[in-house]
Amino acid sequence: MSSSIPVALLGFSAFERNALASYFRLSARRSPHYAHVLDVDEARFVVADADQAGVPELLQALGRIPDAVFVGAQGPEGAASWMMRPIDPVHVLRELDALVALRDNPGSGPLPLLAPTPSHARPTTIGKAVPSPLRRAADEQQMQAAIPLSPEERRVASERQRARREAMLRPQPLRRALLVDDSELALHFLDRQLQRYGLSTEWAHHSGRALELLSTQAFGFVFVDIDLGPHSDLDGLALCQQIKHRHVHPGGKAPQLAIVSAFHDPVDRVRSTLAGADIHLGKPLDFEALDRWLSQQGLTRGPELPVPAVE
Repeated sequence: MSSSIPVALLGFSAFERNALASYFRLSARRSPHYAHVLDVDEARFVVADADQAGVPELLQALGRIPDAVFVGAQGPEGAASWMMRPIDPVHVLRELDALVALRDNPGSGPLPLLAPTPSHARPTTIGKAVPSPLRRAADEQQMQAAIPLSPEERRVASERQRARREAMLRPQPLRRALLVDDSELALHFLDRQLQRYGLSTEWAHHSGRALELLSTQAFGFVFVDIDLGPHSDLDGLALCQQIKHRHVHPGGKAPQLAIVSAFHDPVDRVRSTLAGADIHLGKPLDFEALDRWLSQQGLTRGPELPVPAVE
């Protein structure tokens, strides 16, 4: 029997993940069959929750949108396939089968199933559902194979395909940041600065809430104050170690991590590095260091935001 195909699950509730993983285990006696893996980098395909914030952006940043079957209200452009809730694990397996057939035998492989037509959408033709991205891709490949192309046309088509692949694989930062601080004032201040870089934020006032958010949502950046106060089980350095070295993140990829501290002697910076931080930012906030670091991640600072009027 052929080896199993690794598939990652990104997002979903614990119930949905367990149901899908169970069907993968049951697929061991069929061909093709699939194995659930935790790391997206180890997976050939991904089944992703389109309704969970940050999941499409994470797969876009990893260049894995074309390898993903999305479940939810709407899949992103370029996705291999998508289907609406409630989740039908059998349908998920069939969409994966279609994707395997298209990848392994693009010229003559069986056509994949059609994606279900949403209840609020009308079919384009009576009795026929709207074709899924997999069906459209297969149809396009068959049409290209049937139409003879000149050498110049083939060269242009090849260049366009290469440009599309490069664009898909070009890393894009996930524009979501988690801010961890026991000070409401500090959170407001940092949030305001990060908005200028196009980052959306979530706040956590202690380490327990931070780890809870990191377990269920994907973030591109985490900013941790080194002193998290008496209500936090972990200080900033210990939380940093937990995030970088022991915590399991959606998609298997740890975010970029910044320690924010009023202590910024060389020994303090070394301690932050050993804890796993990617940068140590001084308090008051070192704007130049922040701008330099975020620029390296591909984020550009926008204009100063207006101060909201106080009524």
